[in-house]
Amino acid sequence: MHSSKTTKQKNIISGRYYLAILAILTYLLFDTGLHSDDYIVINGFNNYSFLSFINQNPSEMGTIILNPVSLYGLWWPYSLIGYENQIIYDLIKILSSAISVYFIFKFFGDYLPHGRAFIASFVFVLYPLHDTTLYWYMTLQYMLAPAFLLYSHHLLRNNKIQKWFITGMVGSFLSYASPPYAFGLAVIFLIEKKLKKAIVFVTPGVLFVAYYFWMKINYEGVEKRINSDLNIIDFIKQLLSQLLSFIETSVGPSYWLKVFYAIESISLSSIIVVSLLVFGLFKVKLIHRSTTFPKSLFFGLVAVLLLSFCMFALTGLYNHSAFNLGNRTTVYGSLLISFFLATLLPINKKSAIFLLLIFLLPVFGLSDHWKSWNSHQKNIIENVKNNQDLAKIEHDSTLIVTGNIYSKLGPFSHIEFFSAPWTIEPIFKGHVKSKNVVALNPYTTVDNGTLIDQKFGVEYSLLNKIYVYDSNANLVKEIYVEDMPQLMLDQPKLIRHWVQLFKDTWIQDVIIWLSPRLVYLFE
Repeated sequence: MHSSKTTKQKNIISGRYYLAILAILTYLLFDTGLHSDDYIVINGFNNYSFLSFINQNPSEMGTIILNPVSLYGLWWPYSLIGYENQIIYDLIKILSSAISVYFIFKFFGDYLPHGRAFIASFVFVLYPLHDTTLYWYMTLQYMLAPAFLLYSHHLLRNNKIQKWFITGMVGSFLSYASPPYAFGLAVIFLIEKKLKKAIVFVTPGVLFVAYYFWMKINYEGVEKRINSDLNIIDFIKQLLSQLLSFIETSVGPSYWLKVFYAIESISLSSIIVVSLLVFGLFKVKLIHRSTTFPKSLFFGLVAVLLLSFCMFALTGLYNHSAFNLGNRTTVYGSLLISFFLATLLPINKKSAIFLLLIFLLPVFGLSDHWKSWNSHQKNIIENVKNNQDLAKIEHDSTLIVTGNIYSKLGPFSHIEFFSAPWTIEPIFKGHVKSKNVVALNPYTTVDNGTLIDQKFGVEYSLLNKIYVYDSNANLVKEIYVEDMPQLMLDQPKLIRHWVQLFKDTWIQDVIIWLSPRLVYLFE
């Protein structure tokens, strides 16, 4: 009888925890909206019916066909909902994050006391380094993939084979970023001398890799990630770049700068919510003494991180960064960091609450930043729709857009808006006749009547009429090609990383030697 009562109490407590998590996630994610590539995908799916969406040819889909679960499980709102009813996207974000917290909690619960397992899960999902995976709809897969694979690991450990296979396949085919988890987590079983389970666990990952290369061979242009010109020296340099950028982003200036400016962005309402959370944590016993350090888990998570270094080194496209939407790459290291934080968190409640406060403040500050930027984006889009001067611009002219390239988190450029040709196009499409619409960013130059975007390799003619749209002031004016140098000088400098402050120093030389494509940061 006493046992039954205790179990009932535990279930009630667990239910309260889950409701609290859902409430927190709803507060953080509601009204964070659409961003960056979301717009171009919606534009690409314009006028698609559900049947035409699911019946696309793989060659038409591009790289997303390599993530079939994401394509059919997450991308359908792009086709059916479009820009309207953005609340649907936010609800999916909330549901996705709630599922992730639960799945990851079950995984960590195999190695840590439940309180610490909950903290590890919650910290991982909300970790400030990779806020992109929480708020940018397109990158939900970067959190869902590890969540499903971690949960499948838990299921296999507990011999729930059918459920393991389903979740393992879903996790592996959710994202082309899944292999480090699919193979790295098998190391846990290997260290525990469970060879059979290790082999079984990697099966969905092997099937995904086979699918990936089958698509690469049979459909031209689908696979664009692996650098075919990579040699062994370049690969080693890329590995070193991965390691150094991970260390700097995780514990170096980038992390602390992001924490500082995230806290600086926090609203009064979020401060009140954080205060209530801290008060509530004082009232519950969440942190239990950790018995032993789970070495197999530690080495498994290290393996995940190292394999992610190898995967990104093959592309030569990604380095770790705390700022910008590319911070999704930090998710692998954040899993290891979350494990450390949960395992080593002091049992002393006051110390633990202080550390959690340092975690919660930037989390809520970043949420406020994304909400504020989403509201700002909507205003800009509405201005573009209603600006009559934009509608009068001739077809053969060039429209140059200034302002709102990125959001500003302190002095750092963070959330992309008009930063790339493919994101600016859908915003102005249907509202501007001009065939050339280009955002003026620090990587553009003028040469012989041509505007060149050096980062993306796109050129725009300046031989016909030139108009400038100031997206902050919502004003249009005509200029001449002779005015371009001064216009470019008048634009504010975009800081994407603090190393840009060390232009023409040995730091720049080392970065470009390791990753030549990053030269644009210093131009």
